[in-house]
Amino acid sequence: MKTRRQLISVLVAVGLILAIMATTVLAGSGAEDIKALFRQDQVMAQEQALVDFGPRVAGGPAEAAAADYIAAEMESYGLDVEIQEFPMTYFEDLGSMLEVVTPAPQELHPNTMTFSPAGEFTAEIVDCGLGYPEDFPVGGIAGKIALMRRGSKPPPAPTGYFWYKTQNAAAAGGLAAIIYNSAPPNFFGSLTFITDIPAVSISGDEGAILLGLLAAGPVTVHLDVDTVAYDSTSQNVIGTLEGLEPEQGIVYIGGHYDSVSVGPGANDDASGVAGVLEAARVLSTLGHRTKATLKFIAFGSEETGLDGSYNYVVENIDEVSTKGIGMVNLDMIAVGDTLLLGNMGVSGPELRDYTMEKAEAWGLTWAPATFICNSDHCYFEMVGVPVVFLHQSPDPWYHTSEDTLDKISLTKLEENGELATATMYDWAKNPALRAKKAARLEKVYVYHDQVLATD
Repeated sequence: MKTRRQLISVLVAVGLILAIMATTVLAGSGAEDIKALFRQDQVMAQEQALVDFGPRVAGGPAEAAAADYIAAEMESYGLDVEIQEFPMTYFEDLGSMLEVVTPAPQELHPNTMTFSPAGEFTAEIVDCGLGYPEDFPVGGIAGKIALMRRGSKPPPAPTGYFWYKTQNAAAAGGLAAIIYNSAPPNFFGSLTFITDIPAVSISGDEGAILLGLLAAGPVTVHLDVDTVAYDSTSQNVIGTLEGLEPEQGIVYIGGHYDSVSVGPGANDDASGVAGVLEAARVLSTLGHRTKATLKFIAFGSEETGLDGSYNYVVENIDEVSTKGIGMVNLDMIAVGDTLLLGNMGVSGPELRDYTMEKAEAWGLTWAPATFICNSDHCYFEMVGVPVVFLHQSPDPWYHTSEDTLDKISLTKLEENGELATATMYDWAKNPALRAKKAARLEKVYVYHDQVLATD
């Protein structure tokens, strides 16, 4: 026989279950239904359409054409669409060449530093250490090329330290800068701003080769950097589906639609934007209304330094910091064996942990990760919005001409898009009730979209 207190507890639990079930009916049929409605052919069609624009270099005509396409797709779903323009520098890397001329010919394999100006020189190289002012020879390096190592001295170098090194070389009279990695492989680096002289990166192994040659005597190289740079504009494409109770906040989902110049960016990041567009189709056209507002954002100019997401957060700081209750970031979700889930650890872990639980329940292969400020989640998290970043890894074709459609895993593209869409929906469907359950309820437990009464 139950006591009065036990009966009251049961009645409270049952009442809450019924209320939650009623809310679920009003809001849609739940994450499992979303999983069924998220279609592989639809998301792949979006992937194909974005890749067909070719390299979508930030600030260039292909990026602008892709933005128009994304806006038209969002409008066809009934979203309220806004284009947010912002100034930036268009930069295109047309390729760099570096070869040793003397003491013996040898071809090296440079990467152009983003925002490097063009230039072609045959000149001696000089070991300039870490590229700080005190590392250059007395009298400077007029007419020569600075060879510098990646890295900084304590305290840490100022923001944009590749720019700092390169400008120090220019101030010393250098014609160009070669920055070798502090580890064996090469890397892709950004100067942040256009510098006075060209700059390229090489691997740590090739840096060791040049240092070894310098130890034996003078070394002459031929460097040819071919780039285009000019002032331009980029844009974010924002599609909004107002919530049934918009005062409960905003949940964002985003990915960047620009790519590097060397390839069409099938995985980086047409895959993420394709997932965002399919999420928009499912949640805006198939009856899955939520109490919180949903914002679907295709960010421009991510590859130039997160310019799109930075501009969105700065221009909408009051909205993001006071109404943002979650941000799902999709960047490179369709190549590799392992789904990485995480954030920077700056804001709360709630959305990250919820996504991990859902991935586990769905039987997905995933691993936890702590990310740096390397994608469009960064500035949302820095102003306090709970974030989860979905990133499939590894991608051996990252930032190469081989980042093409044939590398895309349809299974991963669909699975990760479904996970992101269902997470966004769950997080937005009834935020106030979710917070209430988390803070106060003892007799009701929510687990993987099921509401269970406990003893």
